[in-house]
Amino acid sequence: MDRIQLQRHLEGDGEDEEPYFELQTEVDGRPLTEEEEADHFMHDDAYEVLSVIRDPEHPDYTLGDLRVVQRGKIQVSYSEGFRRGVLRVVLTPTVPHCHLTTQIGLCVYERIMRYLPPLVRWKLELALTPGSHNDEKATTKQINDKERVCAALENEQLLREILKCTDDEVCA
Repeated sequence: MDRIQLQRHLEGDGEDEEPYFELQTEVDGRPLTEEEEADHFMHDDAYEVLSVIRDPEHPDYTLGDLRVVQRGKIQVSYSEGFRRGVLRVVLTPTVPHCHLTTQIGLCVYERIMRYLPPLVRWKLELALTPGSHNDEKATTKQINDKERVCAALENEQLLREILKCTDDEVCA
């Protein structure tokens, strides 16, 4: 994406699209209490963690600035009395031919795993907004393949690039 395309993207209305997910309002068949919502990691918490990741191609901007990560496209759900959790994040690449989408997925994976509550058994599901990328299905499959993700994060050079985008000092 060149500077002109980037500027046009940033000048958008700034509003998220319609929510992609329904927010969880109950657990194990009963409504969530206000205390449970306050005490547990919810979609707003996930957004705060993920929106500050730096874009690998344009490090002056965050994934939140570029609307790659949007509040309405994050869902956190719990089951088994908050012992199991599922975090679903739908990413929206800035251009259909973005060549760094997989790296952005690795950045999201690396950063969110540091912040998820450890007493919950988590499943992370990443996806791309339908129609937003030329290689949507293959990229989604790749960023959800645990073996590929682990292998990628063991690559020292790639991990250094990811940490340039996700490190707490960079994201502050």
